[in-house]
Amino acid sequence: MLEKTLNKVFSSRIFYIFFALLVSIALWLYVQYTENQDRTWDVANIQVVYKNADVLRDKGLLISSMDPETVAISFEASRSAGSRLMARGAVTVEIDLANISTTGAKPLQYEIIYPAGIDSSSVRVLSRSVAAISLLVDRLRDVAIPVQVSYKGGTASDDLIVETEEYSPRTITVEGPEDIISRISHAFVPIPRENLSATFTDDLGFVLIDKNGDEIDESVTDSLLFSHDTIRVTVPIRLVKKVPLYIELMHGAGTSDANTMVTYIPPFITVSGDPESIRDFNNILLGTIDTTRFTETTTEAFPILLPNNFTNISGESEAHVLVEVVGLAIAYYSTPNLQYVNVRPGFTATITTQTLDVRIRGPKEDLDNLDSLTNIRVVADLRDYDPGTYFVPARVFIDGIDADIGAVGERYRITVTIEKE
Repeated sequence: MLEKTLNKVFSSRIFYIFFALLVSIALWLYVQYTENQDRTWDVANIQVVYKNADVLRDKGLLISSMDPETVAISFEASRSAGSRLMARGAVTVEIDLANISTTGAKPLQYEIIYPAGIDSSSVRVLSRSVAAISLLVDRLRDVAIPVQVSYKGGTASDDLIVETEEYSPRTITVEGPEDIISRISHAFVPIPRENLSATFTDDLGFVLIDKNGDEIDESVTDSLLFSHDTIRVTVPIRLVKKVPLYIELMHGAGTSDANTMVTYIPPFITVSGDPESIRDFNNILLGTIDTTRFTETTTEAFPILLPNNFTNISGESEAHVLVEVVGLAIAYYSTPNLQYVNVRPGFTATITTQTLDVRIRGPKEDLDNLDSLTNIRVVADLRDYDPGTYFVPARVFIDGIDADIGAVGERYRITVTIEKE
């Protein structure tokens, strides 16, 4: 009978509900006990942070070193609080710089900054690796230092040269502890390239050099602030080429390329330029020479002008050109055959000059057949002249002879008087 009654109770729905409720209460009591039970939590590598750093900076001071940079603290807290304390970077310690007003070593107490949501009263500090943070306070200073760049890596071939490095900025501002700043001489930019075959441009880092010429260790310069982190550097690579000089001859009065000799001093110059551009740069035009301006020889000076993207590395700024006419004769004639053209309407003109001496150049056999009265004509153009007496430029014409001859020398002039009709 008892057995039947027990079976009936254990198999009833009410029993199972009551039993489940009892187990739930037991589990909740267990969790609450274990969660709220305090235990020890060891948190290492807790970062030290500054408070009121701007106040210190306004006083012209800065922290040049700090020891230690992290601390370790043992806490006693519940499981829920402890798990949050152990999260990476959740806990920091803070030191207040507001009351520092002088340089030197300063030990400062720190305040523990707990994660949001944790009440400091629910956590107990058991031990600390250090009780205070040792700071070294230095005078803040900034200075402009020069930048130096030097490329020593050579070129890929002997016909290439390295021209002066170009870089920007030329100076940078460095800010930091006075004892470090006072050691700096300049910033040097190393160029990690060799055997360049084309112009190199890049943004490069720099190292600091002290007044003894030694590189300042990077661990020392970590506390410095720079106006620029990189320097824009260009190493121009130029192709060197010998380029000949030349002039254009305006032939006349019997001359041609066959009977003129041209001598250049210098005959060429050495030019450098971008390898791609200079390959098609094969000569330099100095100017033109009119062969009717002289009888037999002339020497003229010309400036040597280059495009902006090329450099004259041999240095000559001027060239002298000697032009000689060979195989032609010179004959002198006095002609009275003087004329004018293009007198403006309402004016008349009178030629005062009676005869004009001219020099004619050409093959001798052609000059022997020339008559000053019938073959030589001198004409002045009066289109731009008002009434008055003028010494007017005139042009010499050779008529009636089929030969390559003509007047040479300085421009000819005749005297003409212009009056109203």
